[in-house]
Amino acid sequence: MSIIFKALKKAEDESRVEKAPLKKTQAYQFADKKFLTVIIIGIAVLALSSFAGIYLAKNKTLSRLFAKPSKKVVEVQPKQQPASIQPPAVPQAQTPAPVSKGMDTMKLHEDAIKQIKGKNYSAAESILRKAISQKPDDAAMHNHLGLALKNQGKFKEAVKAYEKALQLKPDYYEAINNLAVTYEMLGDRKKAAFFYKKALSLNPSYAEAHLNYAMLLEAEGDSQTAESHYQQFLTLSSDESLKNKVKERLKEIKK
Repeated sequence: MSIIFKALKKAEDESRVEKAPLKKTQAYQFADKKFLTVIIIGIAVLALSSFAGIYLAKNKTLSRLFAKPSKKVVEVQPKQQPASIQPPAVPQAQTPAPVSKGMDTMKLHEDAIKQIKGKNYSAAESILRKAISQKPDDAAMHNHLGLALKNQGKFKEAVKAYEKALQLKPDYYEAINNLAVTYEMLGDRKKAAFFYKKALSLNPSYAEAHLNYAMLLEAEGDSQTAESHYQQFLTLSSDESLKNKVKERLKEIKK
């Protein structure tokens, strides 16, 4: 039994070996047929696609040829009107407020005083003459004109200016003192002394008149009376510089 079984098994194995190449060959044949079918189908698809493309292209060309040309509408935007440029407003010239003659004269007088303080006596004279032409009855302007003239060495003209100031204002003790100084510069000490005393009679506390009169008295040799007026000046004056000089003069007098 075992021999028969072995023989049968061997025969079966041999038959398997022989059948295997056959199955493999059949598989290859089947694969070749399948591949060929795919190729044929692909070729058919390509052919149909080409035909369809040609057909569509032909129809599109025909549609372009027979289609009515359409007008291309270009939307034109309306031009914006430029904003109107208004010309710049021209400022109306304002009429200056009228300046009264009194205000103008006052300004001239102030300018003249500044010129005197700055020792610009010629300019002060010019300004004062203009101011006086507008307001001839101003005693102070005549007094300051006298100062401007006196400091330019125009002593006689200065005397006239002071006298005019005193005509307008008889108790104008500053103008009287200035007139006395001018007479002293002219060498008329008698008139100078007269007007110094007159100024002091109107204002006994007028320190400058005490100083001027004291110097005149000292020059005349009346040291005792001069010392009295120097002392009054020291009491009344607030000018420390002048007071120091007066103290030195008093030391000289007492020697």
